[in-house]
Amino acid sequence: MPPQATARSPFAGCLILILALAMLLFLIGFSAWMPFRQAAEIEKFTQEAPAPLAVEPIEGNEAKVNTLVERMEAFRSDLLGDAAKPARIELDAADLNLAIAAFQPVEELRGSFRVREITKDALVIDICYKLNGRPRLAKEGEDGPVTSDPRYLIGTIKGHPQLMRRELVLKVDSLEVPGATVPEGFLNHFSTLRIFEAHLKHPVLGPAMAAMTRAGLEEGKMVLARVPGELPPETVTEEQFRQGGGRLITWLGVGACVFLAFATAMVFFGIRKQRRAEKNGQTSIGNDGA
Repeated sequence: MPPQATARSPFAGCLILILALAMLLFLIGFSAWMPFRQAAEIEKFTQEAPAPLAVEPIEGNEAKVNTLVERMEAFRSDLLGDAAKPARIELDAADLNLAIAAFQPVEELRGSFRVREITKDALVIDICYKLNGRPRLAKEGEDGPVTSDPRYLIGTIKGHPQLMRRELVLKVDSLEVPGATVPEGFLNHFSTLRIFEAHLKHPVLGPAMAAMTRAGLEEGKMVLARVPGELPPETVTEEQFRQGGGRLITWLGVGACVFLAFATAMVFFGIRKQRRAEKNGQTSIGNDGA
């Protein structure tokens, strides 16, 4: 006879353990599978090779760089000065591209980020953005046991500057990739670029960003300002930044709940069946004795 779950047998406990192990294996397998699925989707709208964007030359533009530095230093001084006085700076596309070429805090944007134009509605920016590709075992000389070959997102974004607490960010309104459609899930993950996140505690940039109360666009220029009596708008929340990663956690949680519910149901029906069998057995013995 097959083993029966009784009050004196470990069968019910073993069933719970088996289901728990199955749930654990599912979660491990799901976590391992997700990067490959994500990479397969990314490959549909990215390229294997980069298409570096032009970087403004510093040599020959020293006068322009010096003028830009003076303007930004004057803006910083105004920001940190008398709070009752306004502070404002206007930057056109040439200013932004020159800043990328000249200033260390945005050096990672060189060759991958170039402002094409500024309208009253959007910053139009050409990008060659490096992403992680399909995971693979590391080769000799590479760091770590697992690595990936890069993929490059080459296209154009339209966005606008926004302020969150102590930080200037770029809100992406649209992303266009020639010959491809970008999935909505990726757009949600890519919707906010925290270009200055690593510089929140920078001795110069940090206090300057914290003092700004307005970031916007006018025809042909981006405008950063502090308006006396105005507080920075809290239009971007930490919850939005965590939204992309939160989806994965949500799905893992759903999987765990489904397995726990399944395990609970199996144990419940097993115990119920066991008690019914025991009751029928006791009834049969009583009838035989009679």
